[in-house]
Amino acid sequence: MTYISLFFQLLRDVCINEPSERGRSENNVLKNRYRNILPFDRSSVRLSVSNEEGSDYINANYIDGYKHPKEYIVTQGPLPGTKNEFWRMVWEEEVPTIVMITQCVEKGRVKCDHYWPFDAEPMDYGDITVTMVEETQMTDWTVREFNIEHSQMSEVRQVKQFQFTSWSDHGVPETPEPMLRFISTVRGQHPISEGPMIVHCSAGVGRSGTFIASDILMQHVTDQRNDVIDIFGVVYRMRTQRCYMVQTESQYVYIHRAILEVLKGNVSNSNWVLMHPGTSRPDSIYRPEPEMADPYGDEI
Repeated sequence: MTYISLFFQLLRDVCINEPSERGRSENNVLKNRYRNILPFDRSSVRLSVSNEEGSDYINANYIDGYKHPKEYIVTQGPLPGTKNEFWRMVWEEEVPTIVMITQCVEKGRVKCDHYWPFDAEPMDYGDITVTMVEETQMTDWTVREFNIEHSQMSEVRQVKQFQFTSWSDHGVPETPEPMLRFISTVRGQHPISEGPMIVHCSAGVGRSGTFIASDILMQHVTDQRNDVIDIFGVVYRMRTQRCYMVQTESQYVYIHRAILEVLKGNVSNSNWVLMHPGTSRPDSIYRPEPEMADPYGDEI
């Protein structure tokens, strides 16, 4: 077992008994894409309540960022029956940025419902009308700009969706560079003074956790406040706010590879080391290793 593998094993039991009763409620159980990927009650996003029982539920959690609490909302890929709740969350949380790290269909399996308009024709999602203003396709990601309106308000808001399209159907991307460029692009265009950033993949744990951990760590490197980069600590804290964040060992290794690339290219301070808490040994060797969701099987 490698050194990194050992520490990933330590993450497996983090908050495994954390209450998730809202997701198990009879009114909400069919709103979950995977029956064992449920939001922790204490960090769950609560929508405004209507007359319908369970109307405040969505499978989503707040995740603290590098400098700001609740900087991210992590959620599952919308289901056909939860698209309205998804856009209601975008409106109520005043979200300016959506990050999507999945295709709608991969290897013949539906990973996420197509929850935005196919063209410039507006579409209604409950009380929210969404109009796609522009779509720009690039090599590794697509950017879409939307105008959204609430039927009971006169305000029009702008929302950007960044969809990363170069994540392989299985495992992790071959190299970290495209994802690092993607993260930098998203971070550069996300207005931090506004609402949280929504991040989702299919289950909202594996790829989403990889994106958020890498984003937090890249900000830490750029800040250069100290010379210790605590990857284990970042993932540990994320797992106290949503289950199985950074789902597989290959994703955990991928984060290490990504931050190494950032250090090589962007940091001149030779004293930077990657270190786990409670140890004196830096992570200096990186060898990437090759429905009910399996939290430690194929990533979802």
